[in-house]
Amino acid sequence: MATLAEPTTPVHTSNGLLRAIPAHELSQVLSISERIQLRPDQILHECLVPMEYVYFVESGLVSVAARVSQERFVEVWLIGCEGLAGAPVVLGAGTEPLHRRTVQVAGQALRVRAREFREAMEALPAFRKVLYAYLNVVLSQTSQSGACNAAHSMRDRLARWLLFARSRLDADDIPLTHGVLAQLLGVRRASVTECLEAFEQQGLISNKRGQITIRDSDQLRGICCDCFHLIDREYASGLSRYRDHLVR
Repeated sequence: MATLAEPTTPVHTSNGLLRAIPAHELSQVLSISERIQLRPDQILHECLVPMEYVYFVESGLVSVAARVSQERFVEVWLIGCEGLAGAPVVLGAGTEPLHRRTVQVAGQALRVRAREFREAMEALPAFRKVLYAYLNVVLSQTSQSGACNAAHSMRDRLARWLLFARSRLDADDIPLTHGVLAQLLGVRRASVTECLEAFEQQGLISNKRGQITIRDSDQLRGICCDCFHLIDREYASGLSRYRDHLVR
């Protein structure tokens, strides 16, 4: 079994996964981590390029997108302060991932080299269990989001996306343009603008250049399809599973 170096980094993080593990394991993970700034449009993992790092997001928003043509990508899930960018490394495979991971909203992350990350997984049992529990949540989100994209209206999909972004950012302000949202959702910009204008008229959001602010999240949940509620519930039960792992 790999042995980690003695920790020298202060035990502090706002990442939900890392906060779920015991302090002595957290300290060791932080000792091999580097806190970095996330810049808008920064590509953390390019499609079919080996993964060198795993990123525990502390603030900001990262989208994971699948290639649907030579130049076009469509988002398949979102990562915020609840998760990590680099799920294939957890499985010990996918060194050349099919998906691109791009920073959409600036923030911070803890970056760990893939080799050291795998050594930490081997050495730290609670860390390993929490990561496996997180993978189950990611699989649930991606499968339900795929079903939603196939079956539900543009209004439902956009409401779901805004609620997810709010949850991942832990903020009502979402600093994204209509064009970026259209690209993420794989639809025309005009369709996004039309839906956002309707939401604004209903008092759900306010909308200005480069930023959407959610004004009434409860009402937005009320008009959203069931997919958001199903995925949100899976995240909540996932957090409960994290806590359960710590006492086993």
